[in-house]
Amino acid sequence: MAISQRSNGNLVVTVRLTLRPGRDDDLILLIQNAPHGALAGLVRESMRSGVASRICAFEDAPDNQPLDMSELGLDV
Repeated sequence: MAISQRSNGNLVVTVRLTLRPGRDDDLILLIQNAPHGALAGLVRESMRSGVASRICAFEDAPDNQPLDMSELGLDV
């Protein structure tokens, strides 16, 4: 891993990743569908908030069926 600091204080980090099918499918999908020039921003956001929130943009619209929470054992 290479780290350098620019004069404005920004850190530039270069990392090599090996993504394994089956284990890293969500990351592979994110990388393969990243628009040109947006990969670093997507990776940075995924590091902050997780991959699932970024992949939603690539999935079909969710079903409009209400959630069944009757098995949770909560009285509301």
